[in-house]
Amino acid sequence: MGVLTSCITGVVLAIFGLVLRVYPPEHINNTIGYKTPFAMKNKDTWYEGNRFCGTMLLFIGIIFIPFSILMRYLYRNNLNLSESISIVGLAILLIAIIIFTEIHLRKLFDKNGVRK
Repeated sequence: MGVLTSCITGVVLAIFGLVLRVYPPEHINNTIGYKTPFAMKNKDTWYEGNRFCGTMLLFIGIIFIPFSILMRYLYRNNLNLSESISIVGLAILLIAIIIFTEIHLRKLFDKNGVRK
């Protein structure tokens, strides 16, 4: 993953996060949006899950750009290692988005999807 590819990846994540935050999908669907069983319980959990996930994607996209550039320059003698670290870092960040969004939803809603 070169520097340009990393920057484009970060920008795409940030743009998708911004769109998801500002314009979350109105209807629960299987095509677009944050789709976990808990987030799809009702419109309230659906909206909040997409809004929070969008915020996380925006921040992760912004964080990923300097992270991947830093890895590229720290390991400039071993480009395979820098690419591997960037890809693993991105995977960890994307998994963290799911974990933190689910924690956020469970703090706001009970197991039936009713706001606490």
